[in-house]
Amino acid sequence: MKEKLLYLINIQSLLFISFLVLTSYFNRFAIDDYHFIGQLKTASFNEIYSHLYYQWHGRWTSNFLLLSFLKLNQLPYFLTFFNLISFGLLYIGVARLFNSINIFYQLQFQNRTILTYAVIFIGVLFFCTITPNDTWFWFTSSVVYFWSTIAFFFAFSLFFIKTKKWFDYLIFVLSVLYIGGANEPLTFFIIVACLLLILKKKEIFISGLGLAVIISAFLINFLSDGTTHRDLITPNLSVINLVLYTGYSVIKFLFFSIHKTFIPALFLGISFYLLGKKINSLNLVENFRPLKDFFWSILLIIVTVIMNQLLVVYALGGLSPDRAGIASSVVIALILVRYLFLLGNYHQQKHEVVKYLIVGNVIGLVFLNIFYFGVHQQYAKAVDERIKLILKNDASTIVVEPLPNSGYLYSAEITTDTTNFKNTHLKEGLGLKNNVVLKN
Repeated sequence: MKEKLLYLINIQSLLFISFLVLTSYFNRFAIDDYHFIGQLKTASFNEIYSHLYYQWHGRWTSNFLLLSFLKLNQLPYFLTFFNLISFGLLYIGVARLFNSINIFYQLQFQNRTILTYAVIFIGVLFFCTITPNDTWFWFTSSVVYFWSTIAFFFAFSLFFIKTKKWFDYLIFVLSVLYIGGANEPLTFFIIVACLLLILKKKEIFISGLGLAVIISAFLINFLSDGTTHRDLITPNLSVINLVLYTGYSVIKFLFFSIHKTFIPALFLGISFYLLGKKINSLNLVENFRPLKDFFWSILLIIVTVIMNQLLVVYALGGLSPDRAGIASSVVIALILVRYLFLLGNYHQQKHEVVKYLIVGNVIGLVFLNIFYFGVHQQYAKAVDERIKLILKNDASTIVVEPLPNSGYLYSAEITTDTTNFKNTHLKEGLGLKNNVVLKN
């Protein structure tokens, strides 16, 4: 790989890191965050944790993490540091996985290459996420979906570690334990994967261990009084409505925002094509056929998305929220970079167009940083000014101006109805006796 391309790929990773750091700096609490902040002012950790488990839902691992971190919400730049810790852990998990694969398949990539491509992959995963604003940046949601994604990469790497040590098993157990107690769709996919490995008589001990731990963690979630209560208040769909809702959710997930998700992910993933070409001398998969593998990759993506959406639609009795599709996003990101890497390894001829795509990626990431810096800065400034206005105002009903576009951040916007949960959560979090309402 030529030095100029290596330089551009490194620039890509630095620009994406810059984007995550700047976006984290402008992140602000929103909606449910205020609800839990308010509860922590009037009740103990154990009281809130018990209330969630017995009266709302059984996500016992993510609830524990949510309340543990949120007790520190008064610290300066709490959300910024929380986001950076989250991204740092994801980076370590992905880099650990890539390093394990590098050793397992004897690819002989340098550590610098692995570290750079770990960032590129995180970028691919980011754009494969339909709504990263509520999956990656919204505090309340991120401890459920984003942190279970982090746990997945830590757990997945064990299957590629040849000489396993006790702490590798410990990390694996803790990771699948967290997933089982937090993210139901991802739990389902891991159970299926472990069962398939056992049936194929591959990694039987690890698969069996993972299966036992994740099912135990899931049952603690599923059998809770809170989950039972939540099931009682969600509607039951007829078979035809279940099919229709699932079909719509699948189409919405795959196509409604494709110009902002999978297409940018594909362009960013081109770097893995070049990585595969770097080791053309190694025939990694002798039976790799681009068209055949493309077909099976697309089929696997479709089946994954359908199952993900079906599980969520059935559980909620309605359309699936985008954040619940993060399990599909993880699978799609892995399939995408795997295919591009093997395609690059398969092709012997040079493709000049790829160089221009990398240049385009750099330009696009520069634009992403500049444009969303302004968007996020304006949003954060408006939120801060709103909070100051509310705290200084003693009117019985405080009327506030609408917030600007929040970009990749989850919006803290409220409604024109003082009884709406968004309004009451804000009131609770700020410890107000006044009502707060959005200006018509």
